[in-house]
Amino acid sequence: MLLYIAEKPSTMILVKKAYERSNKPCGDITFVALAGHVCGLMEPKEYSQWNLKWKDLKLPMVPDSFRIKSIKPDLVKKIRDLIKSGDYKGIIVGTDSDVEGNGIYALLEKNLHLEKMKAYRFFETDLTDKGIMDSFKNLTDFHTCPRDVGMTQAFWIRAQFDWLIGFNLSVAYTVKTGMLMRVGRVKAPTLKLVYDNCKAIDEFSSKSSYLPVIQTKDPEMVATLVDEEGKDLAFPELEKAKELVSGLGPEAIVKKTEKKETKKPPQQLYKLSDIQVEAGQKYGYSPDETLQALQSLYETHKVMSYPRTDGKHLSSEKAKEFSSLLRTVSAVPGMEPYLSSITPEAIQKAAANKRYVNDEEVKKSSHGALIPTGKIPDFSKMSEMEKNVCIMVYKRFLAIFLPDLVEEKRKYLLDVDGSLFVSRGSVIKDRGFTAIFDTKIKELRLPDVSEGQKIGIAQKGIHEVVTRPPKRLTEATLVDAMEDIQKYMTDRDLKKIMKEAKGIGMPSSRAQIIKDLITTGYMEVKGKGLYITQSGKDYIEYIGDHSIVNPELSAEWETHIKNVRQGTEAYEPVREQILGYVDQTVDEVMNREFEVHEKKASGLTCPLCGKPLRKTKFGYGCTGYPECKFLIGEVAHKKLTDKQISDLLTKGQTGMIKGFKKKDGGKFDAMLKLENGKIAFAFPPRNQ
Repeated sequence: MLLYIAEKPSTMILVKKAYERSNKPCGDITFVALAGHVCGLMEPKEYSQWNLKWKDLKLPMVPDSFRIKSIKPDLVKKIRDLIKSGDYKGIIVGTDSDVEGNGIYALLEKNLHLEKMKAYRFFETDLTDKGIMDSFKNLTDFHTCPRDVGMTQAFWIRAQFDWLIGFNLSVAYTVKTGMLMRVGRVKAPTLKLVYDNCKAIDEFSSKSSYLPVIQTKDPEMVATLVDEEGKDLAFPELEKAKELVSGLGPEAIVKKTEKKETKKPPQQLYKLSDIQVEAGQKYGYSPDETLQALQSLYETHKVMSYPRTDGKHLSSEKAKEFSSLLRTVSAVPGMEPYLSSITPEAIQKAAANKRYVNDEEVKKSSHGALIPTGKIPDFSKMSEMEKNVCIMVYKRFLAIFLPDLVEEKRKYLLDVDGSLFVSRGSVIKDRGFTAIFDTKIKELRLPDVSEGQKIGIAQKGIHEVVTRPPKRLTEATLVDAMEDIQKYMTDRDLKKIMKEAKGIGMPSSRAQIIKDLITTGYMEVKGKGLYITQSGKDYIEYIGDHSIVNPELSAEWETHIKNVRQGTEAYEPVREQILGYVDQTVDEVMNREFEVHEKKASGLTCPLCGKPLRKTKFGYGCTGYPECKFLIGEVAHKKLTDKQISDLLTKGQTGMIKGFKKKDGGKFDAMLKLENGKIAFAFPPRNQ
């Protein structure tokens, strides 16, 4: 008998039902579910040598051996008791098929000392019955399969590195600056992107330049002044532009004509970060909202492949299913005419195109691109967000079987008394795949002219070109910036390295990192834009040029972790490099002098330790942090007003407050009171 361990109950139920409907190829299986991470690495305070006040800690803190603790003891006990009570010949690891999923089981395995027990990896691509049974047919050895070993080792490297950086630098910076700073290996350079963006916008000063323009007559064309290389030639001074324009003669001579047909193929299939960016731009969805929609489409509706993917390709094996997968796209309104136009030859062409089907690329990413599963979607059972995201993926998939976009581009070079002007235009010859999307393609039809032709000039003018500030980052475009961070660099070698590293952070964790930076008050959302807060500014300015904010460094470590996952670098040498960096970077902080952060007192005192409270974005916190962790701002999902907090702390009780929320979503009214420094609810007698 085997024990199947799922990451969460919902996926366990789907897998169990599919298995029980089959002929049970693996025999009897007991199914059990976790709830995400049930074990984790112990915090420093849980080690006796580091259970001290932060100012008394000797840094860096580096465990001889990282200890594992149960963070959901009931679930861990359930697994332990099941294994003791049953004659199990092995465990099927059914956690999510990614690095984090391997880590969830690896922590549990180490906590329960199950390393010698046979473990099989259930690696799913979708949760249809067929997909589930295919995964059962292809179980691998969790402890020996190179893919699984690499993913588990990558998890250990990442988890230990984040522990060492997060705890050591948070303590070091907090002690040295007097400001609570939660320093993260990926959070720091991510926040720096927002800081730099906000600073560039705040300090932006617009400048004007002046571009001479002519409009010809019979045939009519508009042309702009260019240099010998064909680039627009705008003058920084208006008078210079006026001088040139006033000296132009009455006609232009066509010096050169260029006409060419261009073809643009369909875009590659979506990976997670791509659809997060596009859904943010198109619908205003946050990266986390898009991920949750994808997760629901995958898990609840079973119409989407595995969502947490950084792959844009499919395997040649999956390409064999193209015909059946295409049938599901018929559920998308208006797609039937395009589906009926797809020939067997078009399907074969897509399957042979390495832009979309590439086994080597799939191996690098562990998962293929986002595609339909073969189950017909029922949009009536989906939320609007789920439906929109689903249609995005289905249309992107359909597009790879449709013709290219074909345009005719024209460029005419005109000579006006020795000055060169250019007129550019394009005409769509075949909309191709773009016909299924609601995007508009600009066209500018130029008339036919011939070289040497003379054309009269109807108007001469000057176009003022005004520089614009950088676009403000949004949650969606910040995901894109984290992945394509090389766009913000000038060094060519570094740009190449960063592109190969695929930016900073894991695709599956970027949305959570952004969410955490907002939740902790380092940045905030106004409208759709991201703004750095004062504490975020203080954070980045305290860190200064410390290596932890350098995206190159973060990407370098991401590359090492990726190489460990792919088996091109060994675990131990990478771990040794990390330990060396931790020593170096902690010294970097501890040997610097900082101006101590001014803690803004509120006039209120902490009911636990008596120290002053300071106002934060979320309410009031004790200035004695981290020794005293008193914080008040929200109770039962109700944000308290300054007066309510003041009444509670000075009078010991508030008046009646309406709108507290229960766990089941219901609401209730109550007063708040202080009991031994802790907040409790108080209710009036029933006869009142």
